[in-house]
Amino acid sequence: MKSQRKSKSINIDLDIFYTLELIQNKIFSKFNKLMNEEEIESVSLDGYFMQEPMPYPFIFSVDMDDSDLKNIDKLELICENKNVGYINIETFFKNKKEYELNIFNTRLNKNKDTDKWCVSGSFEIYSNEVKNAKKHIENIKHELNTQKITAVMLTADPINRAHERLIRMAIDKADLVIIFLLQSHGKNSINFELRQETIEYFIQNYLPKNRVVIMPFKTSIFALHQNPVLECISACNLGVNKLVIGQNHHGIGMFYDQNQPKTVLDKYIKDLNMDVIVLPELVYCDKCKTIVSTKTCPHGQHHHIKYHPDTIKSLLFNGIMPPAILIRSDISAIILSNIFKNRFKDIQTLCDELFPNSGLLEKRTECDFYKELMRLYQTSSLT
Repeated sequence: MKSQRKSKSINIDLDIFYTLELIQNKIFSKFNKLMNEEEIESVSLDGYFMQEPMPYPFIFSVDMDDSDLKNIDKLELICENKNVGYINIETFFKNKKEYELNIFNTRLNKNKDTDKWCVSGSFEIYSNEVKNAKKHIENIKHELNTQKITAVMLTADPINRAHERLIRMAIDKADLVIIFLLQSHGKNSINFELRQETIEYFIQNYLPKNRVVIMPFKTSIFALHQNPVLECISACNLGVNKLVIGQNHHGIGMFYDQNQPKTVLDKYIKDLNMDVIVLPELVYCDKCKTIVSTKTCPHGQHHHIKYHPDTIKSLLFNGIMPPAILIRSDISAIILSNIFKNRFKDIQTLCDELFPNSGLLEKRTECDFYKELMRLYQTSSLT
């Protein structure tokens, strides 16, 4: 009679949780388990696994002793004091220095403590967010019989007019556009949920709804666009055949060969059967009076207003609405009303005394206040 083996629990952070969710839903590869030694060696040889591009092996290390690992076959995963999943341990093996660079540590965090052991096996994460988003994409692809699917990778921190133009350009030449919403980086970042809310608002109000969908990528693997190869692989595994990126995209290592743009992605492009379009920078030109690319505008840089995210956020975090040429006033209103909640003592009275109305009692929110305020700023008859 077999002795019943036990399970133990380990704590993981949100970043590991989100990365595991992507692995589970086959975003990085058809393979969706934690790798054993033989599988890791296969990836390390040439960056491929089971004939798929794979720049990082799925190595999961644990801060446990081998004596504990010998007596368990299951690891319960705890994140922020909640049970979020489990790992069925198939094998465990010693961690090595060459294992440091992996899917959970793609930028070699030198301050990270090295765990002694690694585990392999199947796992389950108790979250359906990525699964549901993936299913929604599949349903739309089936309904529209889509042939041309374009991906746009955005942090949208915040979504600005240049982002809008880029998305519209993508829609013009595609049956479906998937916006991969990426994690932002730094203390002065707008939180993920608010950024997602503003993109959803933009889609619902200004785009054909059934031709644009959002895929949330909350893991920091994609922060600062430092893993363009993973971006391509993820897009490909969702059926994308064209990826649109800007020339200022971090990490693509753009260079020119015989006047043709080349990037670090070129190694995998043929394997993925996907086109990568590198767009020139978009700016607002005060001579052209519209958004233009730096490649097509004949006017000098001194006529260009650039869409620097940090500059726009500096205004927002100081409670100032950015000019409408930078970001839509209604989107600014959503962001400001979230950043500065309950900013005014009596928002209703303030709105009633400042803004015209239909003659009926209208309940106003702080978001309404910012929208109406921008309309007043744009009144030109007395300026």
